[in-house]
Amino acid sequence: MRFLLVTLVLACAAASAGAQTLDINKVGGAFPGTTTIRLQGAPGTSYVLLFSLFEQETPIGPLTLQIPVTSITAAPFLPGFLGALDGTGRADAGFALPDEPVLATLVISFQAVGYSPEPLIASNLLRVTPQAPGTFAAALDNPMLPILGGAVATQADGSLVFCGGSGPVAQTYDPRLEHFALGGASFGVGALSQSTGLNDGRILFTGGLGLDGQPTTAAAVYDPVTQQTITLAMGQPRAGHAAALLGNGKVLVSGGFRTFNLTDPLLFLQGVQNTSELFDPTNNSFTPGANMLEARGLHTATSLQNGNVLVGGGLAVIPILNIPYVSNTAYIFNATSNSFGLPRTFTGGRMFHTATRLPNGRVLMTGGITLDLTVFLQTLNPLDIIIATLTDAVLFNPSGLGTFSTVPGMSDGRAGAALAALPDGGAVVVGGVKVTFNNQQQIFEAVTLQTADRYSTTTNGFSATGAPRAARVGALAVPLPDGTVLIVGGGPTDAEVYQP
Repeated sequence: MRFLLVTLVLACAAASAGAQTLDINKVGGAFPGTTTIRLQGAPGTSYVLLFSLFEQETPIGPLTLQIPVTSITAAPFLPGFLGALDGTGRADAGFALPDEPVLATLVISFQAVGYSPEPLIASNLLRVTPQAPGTFAAALDNPMLPILGGAVATQADGSLVFCGGSGPVAQTYDPRLEHFALGGASFGVGALSQSTGLNDGRILFTGGLGLDGQPTTAAAVYDPVTQQTITLAMGQPRAGHAAALLGNGKVLVSGGFRTFNLTDPLLFLQGVQNTSELFDPTNNSFTPGANMLEARGLHTATSLQNGNVLVGGGLAVIPILNIPYVSNTAYIFNATSNSFGLPRTFTGGRMFHTATRLPNGRVLMTGGITLDLTVFLQTLNPLDIIIATLTDAVLFNPSGLGTFSTVPGMSDGRAGAALAALPDGGAVVVGGVKVTFNNQQQIFEAVTLQTADRYSTTTNGFSATGAPRAARVGALAVPLPDGTVLIVGGGPTDAEVYQP
């Protein structure tokens, strides 16, 4: 009976192609483990899911598939590979991958054919690249241009747009094919700028160092759909600031440097500011926000589930005393009251750290650099700055008044690492830089790391995971719909995928 249904579906190829759509995506891909192909289309659509270890154009009536139909005889015997979409227009087809290392060398291509009872339709092409759990593997494709920082915005079709980290050119990534392509012209940002994905799919660029080496008020909004850029200006020049999306769709831009002078450390420290401003995407405008109690830069801002933003760490200035220090405080910006509220403290001041919100709503702030400026403020000799790269993290629990706890145990001290939440509630932190002081040569040294750690909510701790394929600083770690994480940029020009 099932084979007969397959035959009937393919027999409909004589009809002309219709306007119906059939989409397929994947979840999983680890071996050993179960991989699920998820189909989405019109309710009641009859379908057959095909697969192949190679791709070739295969005409079927008015359609041209990207894979051969040799697997059609196997479809009736695989759960979910033949059937009809349910009342919501969904169906799942699952298969188990054994613990066979040879699977890591394969690319399994999938495509579905449906009939509803409109004429024959074909789904998108989907590629599954099996991977052992806890490992990094090369993506099938690499960025067209090097990426360093910037923002990532998810589009309606599930593709990703990378902007701000590859000069004034956007790049797109299709996770279903593991394929990069050039996008349109966007906006060239300077160092220490911020790029923020908006709810409508556009990307906001703010500040950074201009051509004169000083913080700029420059801002812009890039629309990946129209590939148009609107240039704007903030109320204050900023570099090393933070930006995060609020629940009302606006963006909080906080702190940063208004002047930047690395030749004079004292002037550098005095350039930190306590102002903030709000970007409204409905009219593409900036308005002044509340002032922070402490001026700060090189900090993080993380969107919370309730629509507020957690601002934490960074290079700060103690109020009234005007003494710079690496901050161990955090504030919650409330969009409704336009205020930062009372400070929360955590163990170990940090800057150049990385933060992300976990699936349970908590915020993980990993690593970073800490400085002891006590002697330096007396001698003004940069060699008297005591520097350390942190091996721990702090976890913010937003329940009640909001509290922090310390999470020790990363395999390396990391600053500027890539960080991404995982489907199991944990996170993976990748690469970064370890900064130390060479007493013998009286110089600061920085080592780029080719290691990674995984945070588990079960143990509330870290454990080393597989080694990345390359050492990276300032890379992007992007969770993908299939549960894996794309690692890109930070120095190397290739891309890799982490399989939890």
